[in-house]
Amino acid sequence: MNKLIACLLIILIIGSIPLFGQETWVLKSADENVPVPYAKVTELNSQQWTSSNQQGEFYLDISLVPDDAKFSISAIGYADTLMPVGLLKKSRSLLLRPRFVEMEEHLVVSKTLKKHVVGDFDLPLSLSKAEGRKRNPITTNRYAVYFEFPGKKTKILSRISFYLTDLGDPDPKMTVRVLVSDDIKKPKEGDIHSISQFKDIRGQSHSLYEANGYGWTELDLSGDEIIIPEKYKGAFIVFDVVNEGQEPHKTMVIPFQNQSNEKIFAAFYNTGGSIGILNKRKDHFAVILEYFTE
Repeated sequence: MNKLIACLLIILIIGSIPLFGQETWVLKSADENVPVPYAKVTELNSQQWTSSNQQGEFYLDISLVPDDAKFSISAIGYADTLMPVGLLKKSRSLLLRPRFVEMEEHLVVSKTLKKHVVGDFDLPLSLSKAEGRKRNPITTNRYAVYFEFPGKKTKILSRISFYLTDLGDPDPKMTVRVLVSDDIKKPKEGDIHSISQFKDIRGQSHSLYEANGYGWTELDLSGDEIIIPEKYKGAFIVFDVVNEGQEPHKTMVIPFQNQSNEKIFAAFYNTGGSIGILNKRKDHFAVILEYFTE
C-alpha cells in the first residue's frame, strides 16, 4: 500500500513540472497584470508551437532555437506580438497589450429574436482537398473562416459547427476568436491584410472548446456572450488549437464544402501576422454559424 502511494506521488510530481530542458514563462496583460490563458506561442521559422495554460504559463526549451529566433504570440483580446528569443532569455514574465472592441453592455430588449443560419449541413464535402492537410501539428492547428452579414443589426452569436475528418484528431481543444476591423470594411479575395488592422470582439474568453469526434461538432457560444455591433458587416472566425501547457499536440482537419451560395469564405490567418480571404468561389471550409438579431 505504501509503495502504491509513493508511486502515485511520484507520478503527480513528475506531471506537475516541465520536461527536462524546458523552462517556464508567464504571459500577463500589460494593463491589469493578470494572466493571459490559452495563447498560441509559435517560433516563426520552424512553426513549432506551444500554448499557455489557464494560469498564463507556457514551457519552452530555448536552447533548441537559433539566436535570431522570433516568437509570434497571439491570444484572444490582445494584439499579436513578435518577441525575439533574446527577450525571453532576459525575462520570464512577458506582457501583452490588450486590443479588442470596447462596447457598452448590450441589453436585449426584444421579446422575439430572429435566428439566422449561415451554412448548410447538406452541402457535399470535398474530402479530397483535405488529404493535403494530414495530421501535422505544424500545419493543422488553425483555421480561419470569413462570414458576411446582411442588414444593419447587432449580431448575437449562439452556435458554430464544423466537420472534422479522420486525417486529424477527433478531440482537439481550441479557442474561438472573432475578429473585426474598422479599417477593412469588406475584405477582397486575395488581399493580404495585417492582423494589426483587426480587433477581437471580446477582451477574453470564458471557454476552452473541445471537439466531440469525427463528423460534425457543435459548439455552444452563448457562454462567451459574443455580440457583433451592427456597424460590422463581416467577421473572421478563427479556430486555434491549444494544448494547455504540456499536453500532446492535437490537430484538426476541416474539409471543404462545395456548390455553395452561402456567405462563407475560406480564409487564412498566418503566424507572421497576415490575414485575408482565400477566394470567393463556391467552396469553403465545412463550418456553419448560427446567430440572432433583434
